[in-house]
This record gives sequence, C-alpha cells and structure tokens, in this order.
Amino acid sequence: MSHPLLIGIDGGGTTCRGAALYGDTRVTRAVPGANATSDFEGAVAAVRAVVQALAEALDLPVERLAQAPAYLGMAGVVDDRVAERLRSALPFARVVIEEDRRASVVDALGARDGAVAVIGTGSFLARQSGGDMRFLGGHGLALGDEASGAWLGREALAATLRASEGWGAGSDLTRGLWDEMGGRSGIIAFAARARSRDLAELAPGVVAAAEGGDVQAVDLITRGAGYIAGALTALGWQSGEALCLTGGLGPVYAGVLPTAMRAALSQPQGAAPDGALALARRVAEGALP
Repeated sequence: MSHPLLIGIDGGGTTCRGAALYGDTRVTRAVPGANATSDFEGAVAAVRAVVQALAEALDLPVERLAQAPAYLGMAGVVDDRVAERLRSALPFARVVIEEDRRASVVDALGARDGAVAVIGTGSFLARQSGGDMRFLGGHGLALGDEASGAWLGREALAATLRASEGWGAGSDLTRGLWDEMGGRSGIIAFAARARSRDLAELAPGVVAAAEGGDVQAVDLITRGAGYIAGALTALGWQSGEALCLTGGLGPVYAGVLPTAMRAALSQPQGAAPDGALALARRVAEGALP
C-alpha cells in the first residue's frame, strides 16, 4: 500500500521538530517547543506552527497534511487524558499521540538492542531488548530530570547559595552566578519563577566551567554521570550492548561514565525527527493503534 504523505513530529519541551515525507521528498522544520503538561496551549501552538512550516515547504495546504497519517511524540504527554486533549485540539484525522520517549529511542537505536540516555532540558533513559522498551525517568524537574540542563542549572544555583553560607568551596562558577543573579535575593526570586527551560539556559556555563576544572562544576557533571550510570544499571544494561548519549547535553557525560559504558558508546542511528517519521510509517501501516 502506498502512503505518499507522512507526518512525524517530535515535540520536545524546548524545540518542536517536524518532518514530512511526500513521495520522494522529505522536509524538516523546527520551531520553539513546549511541554504539554506544563504549557498545553504552547504545545498546541508549536505543533500547529511546525505543520504550517512543513506545508509551506511542500507547497501544500495545511488541510492536506492534516489528512495524512501522523505520529506525534510530545513532551508532557504523561497519560491518555493529555493525549486525547491534544488530539481534540489538533486537526489530524489519523494520528497517534504519545510521550516523546519512544521516538527518541527509535532515533538513536532503530531496531538495535541497547540503551539510550536522552539528556536535554529534561532527561530520561531507556533500554530496548528484542523490540521491547523499558523507560526510566522523564518525570519533570520537580520529581527528577537528573543530569539534565534544568537540573544542572538548579543545582548550580543551590551550590552557589551553599557556598555563600560557608558550606562547600566557592568557585568561579558560584561567584559568577552570585554576581549575575544579584546575590541571595536575586537567586531565590529567579528560581521561584523559572521554568525548566530558564534553568537549562545556565547549563552551558556549567559545562564550560567544568571543562576548565571548576570544582563545583566538575562535581555537578560527576553527579550527573553517576545518575546516568545508576539508571542504566537499573534498566538492566549489560556490557557490550550499544549505548547512545543524545540530547543537547548527553555527550557531555561521555568521558565521565564508567569504563565499560564508555567502551559501549556508539553514534545514534539518527536524530529527531527521524524516529517520529519512522513511527508515522507504522501508523500508516496500521502497526500502531
């Protein structure tokens, strides 16, 4: 059976990436993203914007894309209720909507057995074995997201406050954040209103400081790597299985993992939204409900 138009969307909390396959023509577009739980209207707007961009790239009406088999992997789709709410708010006639975790695994591993640590604004890990996937994490910053950009930002601010009170060594990182934020009151005010993406904007500074040997930054990267290693062990990862570190921050931890995990590191098979488009093909074939 021929399905000349397919739509795959990987809706991350920071970036929403879409791909359309129209015959032999494949186009991709990206727009700012949003988490469907914490910013539902923003997530809907992101999907609509990326579909509009894909339609313009293909010189097709949006209505034509809305009729195509589609797969949406969306950050924040934590249950069927959120998925159904999105389905009702979007124009797709034939669509599977779920959390973005499966698409990320397909991006990295394809059909291979192995594990993936997806470390971006948030974080989660997964292991695939014999076609079955098991997940760990991905519950948001309030309940986890260890090693993520948001976590690094939050923990850097917490370390800054502790250092200011004489608990732990100060460093260029903590002194810089203290000055940038305007001291204790500024840090507390920022943290009170900050979303995960706001905290994640501090992560590049942490990474750069760690590369320069900053004691506080090195500690944060080491702790993040420890979480990744522990989570992989909990998932049942075994030496010799493929291991991919993806997301904007995944590769940061490569050199800090245990030796066996470093030896197993492999390049991802693809990148978002490749997995979403592959899953859209399965929607078209009736292999996904």
